[in-house]
Amino acid sequence: MERHHRRPGPTRRRNIYVGGRGHSSLGSMGPFGVPGAIGGAPAGKSGLSLRLAALVIAALLLWWIVSSVASCAAQPAALSDTGEVAEVASEPPGPTVSFVAVGDNLPEKTLGAYADGLAGEAGDGTYDYRPIYAPVRSYIEGADLAFVSQEVHLGGDDLGVQGYPSFNAPDDLADALVDTGFDLIVSASNHCYDWGNFGAVEHSRELWNTKPVAFTGTATSPEEADAIPVVEREGITFALLDYTYGLNGFEPDDIPSYAVSFLDEDRIRSQVAQAHELADVVIVAAHWGTEKQMEPDEQQLTYAQLFADLGVDIVLGSHPHVIGPVEWVEGADGHKTLVAYALGDFKSTHDTPHLESELAGMLACDFVREPAAGTEAAEGAESDGEGAGAQADGDAAGAGAAGDGAGDDGAAEQGPVTIQNVRWIPLVNHIEDGAHAVYALENYNDELVARHTFLSTQDKPLQWMRDTTEQVVHSRGADIPIVI
Repeated sequence: MERHHRRPGPTRRRNIYVGGRGHSSLGSMGPFGVPGAIGGAPAGKSGLSLRLAALVIAALLLWWIVSSVASCAAQPAALSDTGEVAEVASEPPGPTVSFVAVGDNLPEKTLGAYADGLAGEAGDGTYDYRPIYAPVRSYIEGADLAFVSQEVHLGGDDLGVQGYPSFNAPDDLADALVDTGFDLIVSASNHCYDWGNFGAVEHSRELWNTKPVAFTGTATSPEEADAIPVVEREGITFALLDYTYGLNGFEPDDIPSYAVSFLDEDRIRSQVAQAHELADVVIVAAHWGTEKQMEPDEQQLTYAQLFADLGVDIVLGSHPHVIGPVEWVEGADGHKTLVAYALGDFKSTHDTPHLESELAGMLACDFVREPAAGTEAAEGAESDGEGAGAQADGDAAGAGAAGDGAGDDGAAEQGPVTIQNVRWIPLVNHIEDGAHAVYALENYNDELVARHTFLSTQDKPLQWMRDTTEQVVHSRGADIPIVI
């Protein structure tokens, strides 16, 4: 298993929660679970027989335990994600953070009307978007960290629910996303300033600042724009950056310089360098690409290489409204960056539906803290080669180490963080008369197809979605496992 290391950082304090286990009563069960009368057996042959039976059972149980331990110790290998034989790790895995990411959340008037009806009386000013995301909540809430690109700003209920070409969503949407389990929210997109001249950016940012999430991409001051959000899970720290290619109807010079984070090489170089000083892992969200195009364009490829050269660990792409490939991009120093060029629309509606727009994706992976260099576990890991837990393409890419100054002098060195167990979970944008939702393709069946207003008119749409996902995600050569 190829590993890419940076200078490890010092140990950080982390909270450890210890849970208790319940104990069941054995009632009148005797030693080793053998039924026996409370107070012992009567004397004579009957008592002797019971004692002999207990000894025989105890001997058999001891033999079974010794045999099982010997068998486990002798087993030389296990199957890795690639299906190849790999050595069983002699040490338990280090701290691990599970991660999922989805693309653009793009609710507009149709979804707003549906959420309005779910919250009670229509037009009462309350909205319940939670049922829309309920079918995939277990994936999102079950991850240690979950990311979404919130393309539509939450510009205030006074603006109301607005659709194309200038979107706005109500404040209740924020609670729905938090309740679904999202922790990382980005907002830089071509629609993030749709109602910017009416205070939408300020209202949206102020609202998200009250929620238990890391939020970035738009700001209300230079200080807010320069601040890089950092979150911690299991002693691993994550920095979040966000950029958009541009805006609809505005040029960068038309708006305050701090309001929106644009794709700009100088800005990117500066912020990525700062992020490396702050965190073990650098996550970048990029709103880029060509709409309806499933292959990356030149701008995406150029910036993906820049991110890899700068040591970014994972890039999460959005904007094209369709899915794109996933690949490892190698930087100038050999560091490998995991790039998902386009995750598709997490939820949206289109006046003219297409199969490509009804298909989206969820990228999932684990961030694992490896043993520190020089430890016995690290030396064993280095000799393992292509070990269990490697990526399907044979790589375990190294995420960044903590920056200088983090922690006390003399703190124990930590190993690097690697990205492992990468997989793609296809999603279906479900639309039927009077209902909207997001489903994982693995849970989507013919009954749901029959109710879908568009998929029900297509020939074998589920097979098309499976085949298209395989072709697109793997189109640049990375053999990422697909959960279907």
